[in-house]
Amino acid sequence: MQIDYFTIIAQIINFLVLVFLLRHFLYRPVIAAMDEREQKMVSRLKDAEQKIKEAEQETETLRQMKQELRDKRQEMLAKATEEVLVLKTDLAEKGRSEVEASIVNWYSSIERQKESILTDLKLRTGKEVYAISRRVLQDLADEKLEAQIIETFIRRLREKGETGIEEINMFFKTPGPISVRSTFEIPDETRQVILETMRNLAGKDLEINFETSPELISGVEMSTSDTRIGWNIASYLDTLKADLSSALLQRPSGNLLPSEEKKNG
Repeated sequence: MQIDYFTIIAQIINFLVLVFLLRHFLYRPVIAAMDEREQKMVSRLKDAEQKIKEAEQETETLRQMKQELRDKRQEMLAKATEEVLVLKTDLAEKGRSEVEASIVNWYSSIERQKESILTDLKLRTGKEVYAISRRVLQDLADEKLEAQIIETFIRRLREKGETGIEEINMFFKTPGPISVRSTFEIPDETRQVILETMRNLAGKDLEINFETSPELISGVEMSTSDTRIGWNIASYLDTLKADLSSALLQRPSGNLLPSEEKKNG
């Protein structure tokens, strides 16, 4: 059999040209796109780690501030008690009304100073904790978290139908449309699952509107004109903020003003 070297060489050249074209126009852009995507993922992970470190540092700072406040409050109370005893001894010979008036005025002055310090710290602490928590949770949200949030909402809704049947019945008896709010856009197929779950619990057709609400941070809730049921991080943060403010402004037991002691007595 005669070998056609010209044809073989031409096929080899065509193959090499094909390899060159594939490498230049197909493989290289694909590899470049993969490298760019990998760099973006690494960058996002580094940003998330940095934000977590910042949040931990801010939390430690707030903890130290609270400890300093406790120490200062104890010091103020001890000093106040000592000064009151001295004041009572010095004024023992004076009229009772004059003594009580002086003590009440002094206590009022100390109370105003304490309230001023607590109010300032409450505002600073509450704002910092609230802002840091929102920022970190918003930055770390992704599609996997959104899917888990939806699954949790549906699961808890079904559990509510078993353990909180009275609350569910009252909710669905409220007239008017029902709004389902979430931080992110819920896919159509997932909306259908939510619709079927709610209709099964209500035992009737429902008018349901889906809305997005970024202030929830991460979560889903359903609401009517006067009732709301849901689970989201924003509500936990609001509760944390309220509890923190209440704890900071709470007056220690046993530190009533003289006028208050007299009333209680």
